[in-house]
Amino acid sequence: MFYKFILQIAKLVNLIMYRIEAHGREHVPKNGAFILCGNHISAYDPIAVATVAKRQLRFMGKQELFNFRPLGWFLSKIGAFPVKRGTTDMNAYRQAMKTLKDGYGFLIFSQGTRMKDFDNAKNGVAVFALKSGAPIVPVGITGPFRFRGKIQIHFGEPIQMDKYAGQKVNSELVDEVMATLAERITGLLR
Repeated sequence: MFYKFILQIAKLVNLIMYRIEAHGREHVPKNGAFILCGNHISAYDPIAVATVAKRQLRFMGKQELFNFRPLGWFLSKIGAFPVKRGTTDMNAYRQAMKTLKDGYGFLIFSQGTRMKDFDNAKNGVAVFALKSGAPIVPVGITGPFRFRGKIQIHFGEPIQMDKYAGQKVNSELVDEVMATLAERITGLLR
């Protein structure tokens, strides 16, 4: 209920502040677990993507956002959970896997910081997908996040994990999924 209320406010902000266009929303699964992963160009990216995704999402955000208690409370209420960057955060891993097991959409920006392109992405997103079997929907975000700026959000065809089912998750599989994801996101940014 709180999520839907905040989503409506965010949609109003979108109408006033930006010109957001969404393409390929048919690629967002109508039910079941999935991972949205894209490039990260603005602090507003999670909100912009959530307002056009057609599904309630859960989010992973840097621990520093949760250190300010009012913001941490708010983020928790809308389905976000913290990750300690630069470490192997097992609490964040378990929360991400529970999110997928419970059938939610999960939004992650695997670069861990804002960058225009999809460079230096961390491979956690591939591990989550391979271990859970959830498809990864690549997302490409372009445009200037400034007043009345035109923001384009492109959802790509999901990367299915079916062909990896039953295989042991190892670095070769992770690298293969990450290479496919990087290729798809880069294509969406063109």
